Amino acid sequence: MFDETYREAKAEFARCDPDRMAELSGTVYDHLKKEIRIKYFKRVYSISYPGGEIFSPQDPTALPLDEQALILQYLTQATGKPLSGSWISYAELPHGMLHDRPFRVEAVEPLAAAFGGQPGKLLTVARGLGGQEIGIGDVGVMIPVFPRITAAVILWTGDEEFPARANMVFDASAPGYLTTAALYVLGAVITRYLKKMVA
Repeated sequence: MFDETYREAKAEFARCDPDRMAELSGTVYDHLKKEIRIKYFKRVYSISYPGGEIFSPQDPTALPLDEQALILQYLTQATGKPLSGSWISYAELPHGMLHDRPFRVEAVEPLAAAFGGQPGKLLTVARGLGGQEIGIGDVGVMIPVFPRITAAVILWTGDEEFPARANMVFDASAPGYLTTAALYVLGAVITRYLKKMVA
């Protein structure tokens, strides 16, 4: 599934103007090296143009194809919209209600399971991704994923009567950079990172 998405994203990247992609996405295009540099979570990655090969001097390990596709899609779909400072849930994204239940199962409920009994741990691991605490829920963290896409994970701890709950929201400008389907993948990636860091 991700193979085809990645191939399509790579082909679209090659068709787009690198200066325009950089301007609209908040990244930098190096004309001499013919590569775009982007901050993804806390790491800086370089994307060769027009080849679309992604690499990081900070980490020789290749990113999974779903994440490589996300980076290429972010660059090609960027509209230049500034961060709004307000949050929207997955269900509030265009057609998000259609896939909100699977999104909750894949991206949200595992966070409640992993961090519900140790909310302080969420803050610790989120900081490892560049996250900052926000005053929402019992613990809320804002994670800058791309220069112009931020997500927030919100946790409400459980008690004897109610189980722990979680939510994941995106800056309201996110649909100006990724489709609802791509934001679904991004949500799953964020959860994967957070769970891996707490393991």
